[in-house]
Amino acid sequence: MAMKKCITIPCLMAAAGLSLPAITQAAGFAITEQNATGLGTAYADMATGNGNASGMFFNPAAMNLLPGSQLSGGLIYIDPRFQLHDGKSITPLHTSISGGDGGNAGVAAPVPNFFITHAIDLRWHIGFGISVPYGLSTKYNAGWLGRYHAIDSRVDVINLNPAFSYQATQRLSLGFGIDVQYAKAHLTSAVDSGSLCYGAALRGQVPGGISTCKAYGLTPGNAAADGKATVNGSDWAVGWNAGLLWQASPATRVGLTYRAAVDHTLKGSVDYVGIPRLLASNPQLANSSAYAALNLPATANLGVSQKISPRWTLLADLLWTQWSRFKELRVVKDNGQPSLVTTENWKDTWRITVGARYKQNQRLTWRMGVAYDPTPVPNAQHRTARLPDSDRTWLSLGIGYVINPRVTLDVAYTHIWFPSAAIDNTTEGAYKNTLTGNYTGSVDMLGAQVSYRF
Repeated sequence: MAMKKCITIPCLMAAAGLSLPAITQAAGFAITEQNATGLGTAYADMATGNGNASGMFFNPAAMNLLPGSQLSGGLIYIDPRFQLHDGKSITPLHTSISGGDGGNAGVAAPVPNFFITHAIDLRWHIGFGISVPYGLSTKYNAGWLGRYHAIDSRVDVINLNPAFSYQATQRLSLGFGIDVQYAKAHLTSAVDSGSLCYGAALRGQVPGGISTCKAYGLTPGNAAADGKATVNGSDWAVGWNAGLLWQASPATRVGLTYRAAVDHTLKGSVDYVGIPRLLASNPQLANSSAYAALNLPATANLGVSQKISPRWTLLADLLWTQWSRFKELRVVKDNGQPSLVTTENWKDTWRITVGARYKQNQRLTWRMGVAYDPTPVPNAQHRTARLPDSDRTWLSLGIGYVINPRVTLDVAYTHIWFPSAAIDNTTEGAYKNTLTGNYTGSVDMLGAQVSYRF
């Protein structure tokens, strides 16, 4: 697609140096990391509020806890590591493909967020946020053995979130928000020119048959003859979110939230480069405009905050994500050629988190939390190289420091463990390639956030 002048909000964020996510750190391709405050408790405070403006993303009703006008902004640096072990790639003719294991497929980068809230009066609050709720990025070394499955994969979803809250009773607050989302995707993979030539030769479409393919160096899995396919697309869409906050007692707070599903139709193109001249007339390798559905899940979460002493507060959160909406990734070409399809068949997940806050004194607060975040990927056959997801276990620590009555600094660190996860995935279409092996991984995250009270 032709380059255009950068005037959109996503472009302005990039120009300001605000990088988009490295890779999803919640299960699937969700990004839980919306603020550094919650990072310290592994986001056990999602539904019940975290004491600053950034809490409005998870529960807009939490704005009623904030007096005056407040602003929060920060970055979370995410450093993922995903590595394939004992990998093997098989061509449609059952021959092995040479190449390395791809190296670390994770891409490290900072993820930004910004939120602002304002109390109109004792009952009404309004707010606005910019953050990245979904995304993924993986990148493999050139010539790796799984190159026909994936090389570069990137999906970014930027969320613009105006919201309001209302104090319905002395104990009950209600909130509602709009999610205005910009989504974009960039996916690349190698094209096995050798297998394509052999297939065409077996159908009588290559003069001289397989001997001609060999004469041109077009043998299955030959990296020197590979072409490259690139899919690009983008879209705007709108969703909504709502929440309630119930102060059951002076020591007990309960939060319940819901974020509606959002359906994107990414419009862009499929482009092929490096295709050998012998295959240039193959209509399946013709460049084309294209579109693809990106069905983002609905989510709901229930949280409890329990103050057990003047210093200690215990937190718990349960998050449901409707990943079963993600049935497949289907790129439909406008030129009438067969679609590019990856069947996903993901399942819904339940994330459980427990955490605590310890107020050492009027200035210093300690935070801690653990979480179990199961993968929506149903089995090894549906695990893909673009997102080699597996179950995740979080351990988080954080501190909050009141610099002065107007300014608070939050810093947090999280480590995530991934158990070994098998892959046995076969590409779909006329020329199938099977990638097997085991993925291991881990993630380190460091977040910092400044909150300012006007």
